Amino acid sequence: MHRLIFKVWLIPLILPLLFGSKLTAQECIGSNSTFKSGEEITYVASYSWFIVWTDVGQVKLTINETEFNGKPSYQFTGIGKTFKNWDWIFKVRDTFETTVDKNTLRPLSSGRNIREGNYRQEDYYIYNFDDTVVYAKNKTNENPTTLDTLQITPCTFDIMSALLYARNIDFSSYTIGDTIPVTVILDKELYPIYIRYLGIEDYKVKHIGKFECIKFSVMLIEGDMFHEGENMTIWATNDKNRIVVYAESPILVGSVKVRLAQVNNNRYPFTSLKK
Repeated sequence: MHRLIFKVWLIPLILPLLFGSKLTAQECIGSNSTFKSGEEITYVASYSWFIVWTDVGQVKLTINETEFNGKPSYQFTGIGKTFKNWDWIFKVRDTFETTVDKNTLRPLSSGRNIREGNYRQEDYYIYNFDDTVVYAKNKTNENPTTLDTLQITPCTFDIMSALLYARNIDFSSYTIGDTIPVTVILDKELYPIYIRYLGIEDYKVKHIGKFECIKFSVMLIEGDMFHEGENMTIWATNDKNRIVVYAESPILVGSVKVRLAQVNNNRYPFTSLKK
C-alpha cells in the first residue's frame, strides 16, 4: 500500500530532471520560482481491481523554510496514510522528509519512516556533492541498522527533492515526444528513468474543476508493483505553480490513480483552472 500511495504519484512528478551521464552539476542546479514556504497539497489515492474504483488513502505534502548546517533550506514533508476504514485491511502511516538547499534545490538530507502493517523501515541520507557520495543509515524490523557510503552522480535526487526541482523545469523548450531522463536514489540504488512529454491537455479533477495541464507518460522499471514500460500518465497544471493534479497507472494487480484534493498557500493563482 505504501507504493500505492507514494510511488504512484511521486515517481511521475520527479522525472523531468536529469541522468548523471547526460547533465553536468551546473545544469542540475535549480532555483525556485513555483512554490513558497507554507504550501500544503493534499491528494487522494484510489485503487481499482476489475472495474470498481475505491478511495483508499491520502497523501499530504508541506513545504517550510528551515536551516541545515547553517544553510538556508526548505524542508519538504510527505505523509501518507490509509483511511481508517481501510486500516483493518492494511494500515499505512508513512513519512517522507527531505531538506533541500534553498539556492540550488539539491538535497542536503532525506529520510523516510515506513509503517505498513507489521513492516517497519527507517532510512536517512546525508548528501555530499563535493565528493559525490551519500552517507546512508538504514534499518528494518528484519535487519539491524547498517551504515554505508554510496557513490552518486553530481545530479542525483531523492524522490521528494526531485519533485521540487521538477516543478521548476522550463517545459517550453520541449516538443511532443521528447524524453527527459532522470536519476533518483531509492533503497540505496540509483535508478535511471525518463518521462515523455505529451503536450498540453485539459483534465477535469473531481470536486475541483477543469485544468489546462502539461501531460506526460513515464517509463517505469519492472518490480514488485509496476510492469516495465510507459504505462503511467500524469497531468500537471500549466501555470506558474506546476502542481500535479492527476496520475494513473496499471500495476501488477489492478490499477491506481491519485487526484488532487486540496491546495493551500500556493504561490500563484491557478490561472490554468478554467471557469
